[in-house]
Amino acid sequence: MRAVALSIVASGLLVGLIFGGCNNDDTPSPLVEDNRSALVKLSSFDTNTTAGSEIVTYDYESKRMYITNGASNMIDIVDISNPASPVKFKSIDLSTYGSSVQSVAAKSGKIAVAVGSASKTATKGKVVFFEADGTFIREVTVGYLPDMVTFNEDGTKVIVANEGEPDATSGTYEDAVGSIGIITFATGAYVDLDFASVALSAASDGTIVRLGGTPSNDKTKDIEPEYITVSGDYAYVTLQENNAIAKVNLTNNTIVLVQSLGAKSYETTNTIDIHEEGIIKMKNYKGLFSLYMPDTIASYVVDGKTYLVTANEGDGREWLNSSDKIVFTDEVKISKLTLDDAIKSEYATENDLKVMKDLGETTLGSKVYNKLYTYGGRSFSIWDDKGVLVWDSGDEISKKIAAIQPLLFNQDEGTIDGRSGNKGGEPEALAIGVSKGKTYVFVGLERQDAIIVYDITTPSAPKYVDYIITGTDKSPEGMKFIPASQSPNGKNLLLVSYEVSGSTAIYEFTK
Repeated sequence: MRAVALSIVASGLLVGLIFGGCNNDDTPSPLVEDNRSALVKLSSFDTNTTAGSEIVTYDYESKRMYITNGASNMIDIVDISNPASPVKFKSIDLSTYGSSVQSVAAKSGKIAVAVGSASKTATKGKVVFFEADGTFIREVTVGYLPDMVTFNEDGTKVIVANEGEPDATSGTYEDAVGSIGIITFATGAYVDLDFASVALSAASDGTIVRLGGTPSNDKTKDIEPEYITVSGDYAYVTLQENNAIAKVNLTNNTIVLVQSLGAKSYETTNTIDIHEEGIIKMKNYKGLFSLYMPDTIASYVVDGKTYLVTANEGDGREWLNSSDKIVFTDEVKISKLTLDDAIKSEYATENDLKVMKDLGETTLGSKVYNKLYTYGGRSFSIWDDKGVLVWDSGDEISKKIAAIQPLLFNQDEGTIDGRSGNKGGEPEALAIGVSKGKTYVFVGLERQDAIIVYDITTPSAPKYVDYIITGTDKSPEGMKFIPASQSPNGKNLLLVSYEVSGSTAIYEFTK
């Protein structure tokens, strides 16, 4: 029945029941607080270049936003003292420090930029510090491929996620050590924390911290830190490919926990569309699970307890040589697998979904699968500070996409159903903001060109607020919430950087 109902949604008949805004009779939808969109676009800064905007941050003192421009390997500094009319102040050329700008963070008039090297597995990257006007302060050599950088709460330390991503362009699979780096801002002193001696904790359902069956087969290389949030004296780091979170004590600079996030079942409760046949068909599947594999992470505190919020994008490993031939991949379509008789009939005609080769065999090495594990939860989740699941959006995001963008459901550049076999709408960007005593999360759906908003004031019971289609701004990659107390115009703002359109939009949050 679920599949039939959602096929009706695709015809547009049920859109008004879920879309945040007005129904046809102009009465407010019961699913939003009032008749306004939660986000109203004020302006944008456009590079008109793919990869011209990826990560964005904001400095309260200078009233400027700082944007990574991967197309030019620069930081674009933009004055937003008038949010309705952003003006480019200058750009910082990063070619002196490395070949690929990865991330940027700001704190009290100081800017930290993560820059990768030309040979990401052979040469370590750098974090480079600047004044708010772009004046150089210092550079610090960190780990391999520093992918994300952020300040701690008082600005005395800078934490960097060194992804240690593999490379195969030479024709040989080469991997580097993944690590978490901590820089003392005042001196530039650096501590590198790898995972060689860290215990890996399985989830309560028995799901281990995944290494992925790589040629390295070495947790120091196969663990890949991705994104960071800081709460008090701790940093929490997503290990995306490993489906885990690392907890770091910033007082003594130690990794105190690496926790598997477990698996999500599609056997009974959660539904999913796994086959790219041009229609919306969400249903349950015997033997089908996913790993959450979060990208962005943020945190907030309720009643003295820290909660972690993740955008569960998922990520497969596929590394090509210089001729674009596969050297290593951990993903395969269901149609290419030998399935156990217990689940074989379930996937006779619906088998486009990419799943993991290293998980689900009936016996290790048998190459016969009785369980299937796919990439990403197609959701956002709330966890406690030990990585235990408090709440997950389940299949709600997919259902909202089906209702609000039925002709672009799980789209691949405008083609309906084109991503159902590969991570769906792809929740990736994420930010948290507080307004009028309530806490909200903004989740960017990379493939849908949309932002979904929830009230997460009560961590165990989030409430849907709105769904915003971003129009000409394509592929939300990074977000930064600016509270009214620090905003140039005294209003709550949300900055969103869009990778494909190369634009950075400034929205007012109206709730």
